[in-house]
Amino acid sequence: MLSLTEWAMISKPNVPKPNGFILLEVLIAMSLIAGAWIGLINQYQVMAMRFVQSQEKRIQIRAQMNQFEIAQVKPR
Repeated sequence: MLSLTEWAMISKPNVPKPNGFILLEVLIAMSLIAGAWIGLINQYQVMAMRFVQSQEKRIQIRAQMNQFEIAQVKPR
């Protein structure tokens, strides 16, 4: 009786393996993954920048509101 490895060697003739094609598939997959990560990082940076800008605008509006309220309270 043949072992599993002996049977696999007998059943498949020596066929050249397409190593170059597999390498190309891996490179394409890696580039797609890298592109997706770069896109996500870009979106995160845009979101963080908008958040900081909205916080700065909120601080500015609050300071203007405080100045207006102080001006209303001061006796003339």
